[in-house]
Amino acid sequence: MNMKYCIIGGFGFVGNEVTRQLAALGEVCVIDSGFRVAKDIDDISHVQNLNIDIANGPAVDKAIGLLSPDVVVHLAAIHFIPECNANPSLTLRVNVEGTFSVLSACANHQVKHVLFASSGAVYADSTQPLSEQDAVEPIDIYGLSKKMAEDVCLLFAKSHRLPVSILRLFNVFGPRETNAHIIPEIIEQLRQGDVLRLGNIKPVRDYVFTTDVAEAIIRVAGRVPTGVEIFNVSSGYSSSVQNLIEIMGDILNRRIQVQTDETRYRKADKLVQRANIDKLMQVVGWRPSVNLEEGLRRLLAYEKLLF
Repeated sequence: MNMKYCIIGGFGFVGNEVTRQLAALGEVCVIDSGFRVAKDIDDISHVQNLNIDIANGPAVDKAIGLLSPDVVVHLAAIHFIPECNANPSLTLRVNVEGTFSVLSACANHQVKHVLFASSGAVYADSTQPLSEQDAVEPIDIYGLSKKMAEDVCLLFAKSHRLPVSILRLFNVFGPRETNAHIIPEIIEQLRQGDVLRLGNIKPVRDYVFTTDVAEAIIRVAGRVPTGVEIFNVSSGYSSSVQNLIEIMGDILNRRIQVQTDETRYRKADKLVQRANIDKLMQVVGWRPSVNLEEGLRRLLAYEKLLF
């Protein structure tokens, strides 16, 4: 049976790749507010799109009723940490109220499966690989907003028997990034020269390439849970920011130097965060296919820094 997919935030950073891959498989539509649309997405411009703010509950409900999807993939959020910290009320409005609007509409119109993009930011600080059963204890407004949104998912799964898969994405990177996260910031500074002004380069994170993330989401979309199921989505390997810089230097054959800029330090930052992805591999048979070096090589080529 052919399924119809609706990607909320389908023209954003992760969303455009999910939309691209799903459009090659079947019927896809998009709900996107137009806030931070990814560049170079002419190849998916034919996909039906409704321009809607997800915090507008009646508009979201009308859209889901009109589109009548079988599966909804909810990727829309404010997720750039400095922006979240500067606009906490907006972060909660979009990330929490928006998720409530989406799930309410999905429940009202008998959507068969909802996938919600959460974050590794919900976890408590730990130096060990994090599994889905580990403690949830966010340290910033973004992580808190995602935890609250997860609670909304649990509520709708229980009260409306709405099948929901929660995907805790870790540090996604790749082409068409829409926020100034650390890898895009490094690349932008590399356009100017070999001396980078950065904050703390010691934090260790689990980086995963966008095409792999999209493939994982599509695998999970094909498996409808009973109630709520949670999956970590990442590579299972970790790297410090310093190591990222060293890898890029080797790829580009450039001697990159770093000058510390203390104004770029975050007030709250985890030193280490790495995912355990055993559950995702075992349940849906997914494993990442693009390692960190290859992903950086592809990204640098896309950004025309590597020829």
